[in-house]
Amino acid sequence: MNKQQVANTPYIVRDSGFWRAAISLGFGALLIFSALYAFQPLLPVFANEFNLTATTSSLLMSTPVMSMIPGLLVLGFISDRYGRTAIMKISLVLVVMTLLVMPFAESFLLLIVIRCIQGFFLAGIPAAAMGYLADEVDPSSVGVATSIFIASNAMGGLGGRVATGYLTDLYSWEVSFLVLASFAIVAVILFFSLLPASRFFKPGNGNIVKDIRGMLLHLTDARLLSLFTLGFLIQVIFTGVWTYLPFYLEQEPFSLSLKWISFTYFAYILGVVSPPIAGRISSGIGLRRTMIAGLFILAGGTTLTLFNTFTFVLIGLSAICAGFFIAHSMASASVASTAEHHKSSASSFYLISYYAGVAAGSSGVGILWDNFGWGGVVSLLILIVPLLMLFTKKRVSKRSSYHALGESMK
Repeated sequence: MNKQQVANTPYIVRDSGFWRAAISLGFGALLIFSALYAFQPLLPVFANEFNLTATTSSLLMSTPVMSMIPGLLVLGFISDRYGRTAIMKISLVLVVMTLLVMPFAESFLLLIVIRCIQGFFLAGIPAAAMGYLADEVDPSSVGVATSIFIASNAMGGLGGRVATGYLTDLYSWEVSFLVLASFAIVAVILFFSLLPASRFFKPGNGNIVKDIRGMLLHLTDARLLSLFTLGFLIQVIFTGVWTYLPFYLEQEPFSLSLKWISFTYFAYILGVVSPPIAGRISSGIGLRRTMIAGLFILAGGTTLTLFNTFTFVLIGLSAICAGFFIAHSMASASVASTAEHHKSSASSFYLISYYAGVAAGSSGVGILWDNFGWGGVVSLLILIVPLLMLFTKKRVSKRSSYHALGESMK
């Protein structure tokens, strides 16, 4: 195949353009999710520095997530109609700018305002990356590209938490964010250098009202609504555990320093390896059964954190990560296989419910922590799991998750 033919065909795994696209989006995801979750292990630090309750300090997590929701809608819509690469590049530059000014914020309110602005533009990569892959990558290879992107999401969340926690313990939170901003600048340079130009993007020129109506039809489909709700609930569990874990582990009988608490986020490594393994398993037993297995693992891991032994807590956290990412990847794939039209919009609704779960798990669960401690947090989260089972009953296609991931790109 000559160069002209390659230029006129979607990328496959053996093309250099495929790897440039996958790696550049990977760097974008690393930046976005490290910035989003960098504050999570530091919430006790901000609670002490600004004399806040745990619930109030958690606004540093819930505020940007809430502003991501309109960002997903607005930036996703713009990228579908006017272009994806420009939206991603502009968003990354603005995220870097917010990271650079954060260390100089002198009040908690100013930090919240900056995080709100940052959250809107953090949505740029999630809103446009899937559409870009759908345009530029052959369906036979899109599953591989998606796996790399999801793994980069997990690695970004892991790296942001561990790096800021460790550096804050050694120096200060201001230093940790200056280091994060330095990494962000490098990631943006690599993103700009590696990302191939769009070749197949077709600007949307149809009736906007018609497109919006088609998108809103997903909210009348009981099967999709169940999956959206499931995405919300599993994220409430996952975020609730990880947001209040630092407060839990700094108390007796653990009394851990922030540096050692940040190391517990290495459990996220299981979030990197679990989705592709779950995908292979689901090819044999179906999406629903694989999802239910993930939910049981998630519930079991959450229960283990109640034991006042650090070894049990570590095992529990590892199980939580594995179970969550199995359930999340299967739910995401199920949305793609269930939606019969406007598949990207269906995926956007799932992401919106997913990030709404982050906000609820960050600040909403704080009421339980403030009044009942860790036992209150875990008891509610365990009670949610039977409800999750209801939302998976007869709602999930038995199609292969790899095929469904490919469908989600269309």
